[in-house]
Amino acid sequence: MRGLRALALTALLSGCSLAEDPSSKEAFERWLEAETGRARVYLAFTERLRKAGVEDVIPPWQLLRVDADYVWRCDSEYFDFPPNDQWDAIIPTLHLLRDEVIPVVGKVEVASAYRSEAVNACVGGAKRSQHRRFTAVDLVPEGDIDKRDHFTRLCRMHARLGAQSHMGLGAYFEPDNPGRNSTGRFHIDSGGFRRWGYDYTSKSDPCPELLGE
Repeated sequence: MRGLRALALTALLSGCSLAEDPSSKEAFERWLEAETGRARVYLAFTERLRKAGVEDVIPPWQLLRVDADYVWRCDSEYFDFPPNDQWDAIIPTLHLLRDEVIPVVGKVEVASAYRSEAVNACVGGAKRSQHRRFTAVDLVPEGDIDKRDHFTRLCRMHARLGAQSHMGLGAYFEPDNPGRNSTGRFHIDSGGFRRWGYDYTSKSDPCPELLGE
């Protein structure tokens, strides 16, 4: 999921093997055990998801990933708890994943969810990024995909759902440079109906071309 350059740099700085992933489940479990109280907070977080009926949409620990592709250059750990008064903000997004996104593109893995103000600034996120509000997830599909088909499905879904869905779609695909986003990474949030592309503006939105609009 991480770029080779970032992974190599992290491994060099930490003395770890290239095979280790600092955002893996095993790394998360070590992070959880590293500080007293984290396990209790995580239990409360998963219970909140369970009560909302969304604990099985995405493995809950993945929702605490900051962003392994970028956070290596920031003074941050690879996992973080959102403030507990923001926990409910992710629930509408999980509904969208369960009911709309996963049925269209298949199983996905979270690459990035909550970002603090400092981390969001460090990774170059928008000042009003939905990641700061814990309404957003960046996702990568599991397994091999045809990227053009993958993003066409996402664009078609977004257009079908319309403004009433309040879904934001970041479709990071360049039809003229399909190899740029090697993982098929994309963004989903429940903060408002809009779309953007690889430069994080509507100008690079690939959906009109993919849908023949």
